[in-house]
Amino acid sequence: MTDSVPDSLLVKIEELIEQIQAMNLFNDTFISVVFKDEASCLHLVRQLMQKPDLKIIACRTQDAIPMLISKSPRLDITAEDDKGTLYEIEIQRLEEPAPARRVRYYSSVMDSELLRKGVTYDKLPEVYLFYLSEDDIWHGGQTVYELHQYLSHGSEQVPYDNGLHTIYVNAEVDDGSNIAKLMQYLKTAKAGDTSQGALSAHVNYLKSPEGGREAMGEFERICKEKGREEVHRETALEMLKDKKPLNEIIKYSKLAKEAIFALAKENGLEVVVG
Repeated sequence: MTDSVPDSLLVKIEELIEQIQAMNLFNDTFISVVFKDEASCLHLVRQLMQKPDLKIIACRTQDAIPMLISKSPRLDITAEDDKGTLYEIEIQRLEEPAPARRVRYYSSVMDSELLRKGVTYDKLPEVYLFYLSEDDIWHGGQTVYELHQYLSHGSEQVPYDNGLHTIYVNAEVDDGSNIAKLMQYLKTAKAGDTSQGALSAHVNYLKSPEGGREAMGEFERICKEKGREEVHRETALEMLKDKKPLNEIIKYSKLAKEAIFALAKENGLEVVVG
């Protein structure tokens, strides 16, 4: 009987299960699988909002949001409650050189998508945009930073409410709050940890031998899709740099027109139309 070769099917399966065991909730692939579970998504939003009775009627992960925002860049989670309020969540592991401008771009693209679907300005929903990071990007020693906007009337400052609430939360500073406990969990996602209710239960299942094998196909699908999309984006970016016309870029990159315009804007390039 010969020994199994390193690239055998069984070895690949075991390697993937080991990778799943090591993943935390700042990992894009793990996020995409975990938050397909509605109970996990509900727990996350409720904890971030500190509203245990919040009723979420829809929750989508990044690969399931049929919007422009799902192309470049992509929000990790978008949820909606029974009042029509949207909760947009970006979980950022790597250091972002301009987080405030990235958040500005997220909100503008999402609003544009809503308007494109026929929503008038006065019907734009209330939006809570959460930017979750491992590091304290504002270096203020706080777990949570909330943006407040004001209009100046002489020496008086009047709250400016445009329906957008921007909130930065990090896992570096542990202030002992429930949100800090959530962020510490996202950073570790240890198998056996039961501190985060339904979210912990689903993570523990995925990290069990049974759950890991059941979800393996989903992990592989997401990894392959992310790989294909990156190739499509690289193709489009090179064609934009070469000033190729839009119709050619669509044909060869397989990206939608809106995604190409977003990619061009992101990289300071012009789209040649015609």
